[in-house]
Amino acid sequence: MHTGPIFRLNFGGQPVLVVGSAKIAADLMDRRSSIYSDRPRFIMATEILTGGMNLAFARYGDRWKRMRRVANSCLSSKAASEYTPLQEKEAISLLNNLLRVHSSMGTDLDPILRQSAAATILKTVYSYPDIIDGDPIVHSVENYVDRMLKAALPGSYWVDIFPALNYLPPWIAPWKRQGNAWYKHDTDLFIRLVNDVRIGLDDGTRTNCLTAKLLDPTQKHGVDHIERAWLAGAEAVAATLSFFMLAMVLYPKVQVKLREELQKTVGVDRLPGFAEVKDLPYLGAVIKETLRWRPMGPLAVPHRSIEDDVYQGHLIPAGTIILPNVWAMHHDEKTYPDPEIFMPERFLNTDEKTPVDFADTKDLGHHSFGFGRRSCIGYTVANNALMLYASSIVLTFDIKKFQTQDGEEITPDPNLLLDEGLAVRPVPFPCKLEVLSEGIAQFVKDHNN
Repeated sequence: MHTGPIFRLNFGGQPVLVVGSAKIAADLMDRRSSIYSDRPRFIMATEILTGGMNLAFARYGDRWKRMRRVANSCLSSKAASEYTPLQEKEAISLLNNLLRVHSSMGTDLDPILRQSAAATILKTVYSYPDIIDGDPIVHSVENYVDRMLKAALPGSYWVDIFPALNYLPPWIAPWKRQGNAWYKHDTDLFIRLVNDVRIGLDDGTRTNCLTAKLLDPTQKHGVDHIERAWLAGAEAVAATLSFFMLAMVLYPKVQVKLREELQKTVGVDRLPGFAEVKDLPYLGAVIKETLRWRPMGPLAVPHRSIEDDVYQGHLIPAGTIILPNVWAMHHDEKTYPDPEIFMPERFLNTDEKTPVDFADTKDLGHHSFGFGRRSCIGYTVANNALMLYASSIVLTFDIKKFQTQDGEEITPDPNLLLDEGLAVRPVPFPCKLEVLSEGIAQFVKDHNN
């Protein structure tokens, strides 16, 4: 079937429906969520790498519902406010790291952004201590997330197309042998992190983190690997921050306008707390536009239908994989005029040409956090981190195009992307960071640690 923004593929007998329309995606995965909330089997990602216990990839059913309820109690909008002090502290740490390298010529900031995002997530999930460069835990977590994102992309492993391959013994199935080794390594790592939280609960050093809530005997939660699902948030925050920096380089007028809004509220020689920036309209619009302009997940995690359905006269058989094409939705000119232009004003009621009612986005203005019952439950925590990081960076630095010694400006290409399975990030690009004032630099140094 082919009806414009929706078309069908077939992988080894497995029907796949690619959906590039926000309305159709909402009709199926939001309004008919009871049918479309399952995940594909994902033998590698769900069964081998995670033992079926990763909330993001787990099959729909009673166990998933229980895990979702538990996660919601720890990652809801109300609970998110408990993590902002950790995020504010990590924003200072990020700026301190940027101050160390800002004078380097053409510095690639991606490693610093990734480390900071990982540190924030590890602190939020496990109350992990301050991270130093080269921390092996950060490297292990990044590898875990990278494996998950690759394995969840349909077609990454032949066993997901031809499930009979799963019956092969590990000694003649290298992917299974490697997957089993990864699962053991990752499980040992996360058990150690959880046990560190148990010890911290006893001595009072690790009380305000997601895993501590899960271990609280009065709540009767149980961990069940739920905390691991949120680790993917590190990649989401890091990639989005990279795209934010790219946008600031390419659209300096947006950067100036954002800084003016922030300085009117915060001043010029200090950084904000989250309470000061959470309701700033232009900052909110910039974050929304970053998530729309270059979504870190061009294809959302696939859904799966659990029963036959008919949509617009077409049969969608039970077991069909639904692959949301978020990139196509975000670049639909009818919803987002001039979609390749980074234009936060589209989310503000500034004139008749900038629509503010983005139907089928649950008031978010974009689809970067998923659909229906499988939408990202921790999006508020992630969004809070993005607002804090973006505002802190723009208040501290003027972000410019890098100039060579010959005075030639290097303009990054926003269409050059690194493919990481379900996720993308910008190809590393040089930029120049100029500290706005000695006062703000001193504030960062005084408040670091």
